[in-house]
Amino acid sequence: MAALLLFFKRKGRRLNYAIILAAGVGQRMRSGGLPKQFLKLMGKPIIIYTLEKFEDCQDIDKIILVCHGAYLDLMNELITLYKLKKISKVVIGGKDRQGSLEAGLDAVYSDGAKDKDVVLIHDGVRPLVGENTIRENIRVAKKFGCAITVHQVSESVVVTDTMEAEINDFKKRDDTYSLTAPQTFSVGEIKKIDLNKVNKNNDMPLLDAAMIYANEGGSVKLVKEQNNNLKVTTPEDYYYLKAMLEMEENRRVFGL
Repeated sequence: MAALLLFFKRKGRRLNYAIILAAGVGQRMRSGGLPKQFLKLMGKPIIIYTLEKFEDCQDIDKIILVCHGAYLDLMNELITLYKLKKISKVVIGGKDRQGSLEAGLDAVYSDGAKDKDVVLIHDGVRPLVGENTIRENIRVAKKFGCAITVHQVSESVVVTDTMEAEINDFKKRDDTYSLTAPQTFSVGEIKKIDLNKVNKNNDMPLLDAAMIYANEGGSVKLVKEQNNNLKVTTPEDYYYLKAMLEMEENRRVFGL
């Protein structure tokens, strides 16, 4: 019956997959060995806040969760505890981000994804991603093949490889963005790139799929996020996130 329902759900339209990368061990957090995605805020692990954003988004059909092998049992327990229904596979990550992404994409391909389906790539420790950001990523990737989420910087920027700067090294903040997540591709487009590609010019490390895609001539469209899509990397980030979640909860409870 489930297979039949999936057949009718797919027929005539694209599926939207979310790959959530949660295989890191969080060395910079100094959290006593527990990876940062499992740290709790208001009684709930950070990874669950993230997963619930995609679980609750009607535009997301399936979630592929990439986990460190040592925490696979814990992750499956949390999925059951919080009744997450859209997670179709939990796979073990690789030795680095690229390896984990490859594991996630292999799971998408083995699920029978079509070239016109869409895959979003998101960090497990970015729990504040907005539903509008997810939906706009999907819309743009369907139309153009690739979308990346960006955050407009609040201060002016200087770009230089020395400790000196000339006037052309200063960039207007209106034209300057930091990369956040998700990054989103049509399946057909991300299939074209080699995730282990190295920039032969050596002037820019290729740290993620969108940069590799751009390096190979792909056109990357920007999606401006409207909220603070914080990534928890340091202990300070943990406390920033705690304050933001408390503010969100107060707004919900008190209608602020």
